[in-house]
Amino acid sequence: MFSLRFILFACLSLVFSEAYVINYTPCSIKDKDCMIDLFQKVIHDHGENGIAEINLPALDPMKLANISIKVLDEIVILIKEGVVKGFKNCKVNSFDIDLEKQLANPEIACEVLTIKGHFLIEGSSPLLQSLFGTTSIKGEGKTKIKLDKVTMKIEIPVTVIKKEDGQTYFKVLNNKPKYTYDIKKLTFDAKNLVIGKNDLSQIVTTYVNDNWKTLLNTYGKEIVNKAIVILFEYINKFYDNIGAEQLIKEDLTPYIKN
Repeated sequence: MFSLRFILFACLSLVFSEAYVINYTPCSIKDKDCMIDLFQKVIHDHGENGIAEINLPALDPMKLANISIKVLDEIVILIKEGVVKGFKNCKVNSFDIDLEKQLANPEIACEVLTIKGHFLIEGSSPLLQSLFGTTSIKGEGKTKIKLDKVTMKIEIPVTVIKKEDGQTYFKVLNNKPKYTYDIKKLTFDAKNLVIGKNDLSQIVTTYVNDNWKTLLNTYGKEIVNKAIVILFEYINKFYDNIGAEQLIKEDLTPYIKN
């Protein structure tokens, strides 16, 4: 009988697991300054280390992989693997949430983000002749991209649900975020970019840095897209494990949409 009760208790504990507890003072949903400070603290406290108890990974560094970028029409740059650093130092400029419209709108500003990684480059184009002395290239190397003064305005579709533990939680409604972003400056550096027997690192570095504003419209979106998706996954897992009562003072049961 004891064993049966123990097994039943263990099973119920798994099904009705409680929210992870964070030691923050909840805010009024109408207090915008408090909401900004709260989510700034979340980014600062957990951005570097994550929360192991709920399998929330660190946000900084953020790992990127297999980002394909096309430049000069036919030249493909593939970032095989890389990391983005700097998110833990980003600032929350604003955080508005409207549960009637089921939307949260944070604005996040990052003074500096750096991307380091290994990339492949391959393709052919007549434009390459004047740049590199050949019409086709194929090579690989290492890159560092520095982004200065990055601002992201994100639209998060969010609702309130009640789980089996009786607590309310925020829930992100989809993983296709809408956002706008602005980058004030991009600095590119390539190392060991060997094509044939020639190291073209300096030529590529100079070209990108001289044309970064134009090129940013081509490949900047791909990098930011990947980063925003990872950020959404982070937010979703955080909301899924942290009861809304720990974040918001008001009773949110009128907004439940289970």
